[in-house]
Amino acid sequence: MKILKVSDIVAHINKIANPALAYEWDNVGFQLGDANTEVKKILLTLDVTENAINKAINENADMIISHHPFIFKPVSKITNPLYLKLIKNDISVYCAHTNLDVIKKGVNFALAEKLGLSNLEFLSNESGSKLFQVAVYVPSDSMVKVADAVFASGAGTIGNYSKCMNDYEVSGQFMPEKGSNPILGSKDNLEKVVERKLEFFVDSINLPKVISAIKKVHPYETPAYAVYPQEKQSENFGLGLIGELKNEITLEDFAKTVKKNLHAPFIKLWKAGKPAKTKVKKIAVCGGSGTSLISKVYGRADFFVSADFTYHTILDSRIPLIDAGHFYTENPVLENLREMLSEFDLEILELKAIEHEIKDLKIL
Repeated sequence: MKILKVSDIVAHINKIANPALAYEWDNVGFQLGDANTEVKKILLTLDVTENAINKAINENADMIISHHPFIFKPVSKITNPLYLKLIKNDISVYCAHTNLDVIKKGVNFALAEKLGLSNLEFLSNESGSKLFQVAVYVPSDSMVKVADAVFASGAGTIGNYSKCMNDYEVSGQFMPEKGSNPILGSKDNLEKVVERKLEFFVDSINLPKVISAIKKVHPYETPAYAVYPQEKQSENFGLGLIGELKNEITLEDFAKTVKKNLHAPFIKLWKAGKPAKTKVKKIAVCGGSGTSLISKVYGRADFFVSADFTYHTILDSRIPLIDAGHFYTENPVLENLREMLSEFDLEILELKAIEHEIKDLKIL
């Protein structure tokens, strides 16, 4: 049986929540430890706190996977007691932050699922990824082979649709020069051909793989292709979600549902001047700090659930808000992380809310 290493876990999570999706200011990925260490037990936690580290040590965990970065800014010296505890106990740390926020099955999908929302769409298509359109010219009899290769490499996905592509019949020409090895035509003679032009969209995280696939399967010695950056953002990633409740519910009852389903000790409810019995159905959510997304909610949802709303944000909001706390709106993602690791023969632990330092926050 293959020994599972830290590097295997890192590669697996990176494939699901590619670090290239993270924002430039963020610090994600493998942050501490030995990539060659064997892994049998993993602790999942929202934060790498002292409580999390102590539990990992007491439970003999080999690795901690967290949402919030353990190391966020450059470190000039290793004297922090938490760093030393981890190093002494040979515990590795991996963090998936904004790259886990913007993917399907990430933070916001976990939150939406907890609140019973369906028909989900991104509030904003912001992410660390850029969108490109690729065009490649191929002989007609090679079209399917090339198309299958680019789709397998991650191109042609638009939202919930895959294998999206346009193709056209085009006329082209080329002249093989000295040193060439053409499959069509002969050196120093102009060759005119009828080809297919294939066009598809690809996210920047998959672009290198797609270009490599084209070069590998294309029949020409030197494939002709073009890459065009797009002004629009990719529909495949984004911040926040809008979804629908199965049935309409009063504003007041929905607030109670949020508190109950997220196991939040308290929530803040801003009714925006609306009666408590106002019916709501279309709900916007954003795990963690969602203030920057409020303008994208107007006219699209009846209610916005997030956290860390500032005083003036609340007063200025034209729609009802629930601030359910940063921890409680993001913690549901640990269940999704557990599912992401389900293919491995691992013991998975979680630092629960009652074990996290956040439990000590009191309203007096």
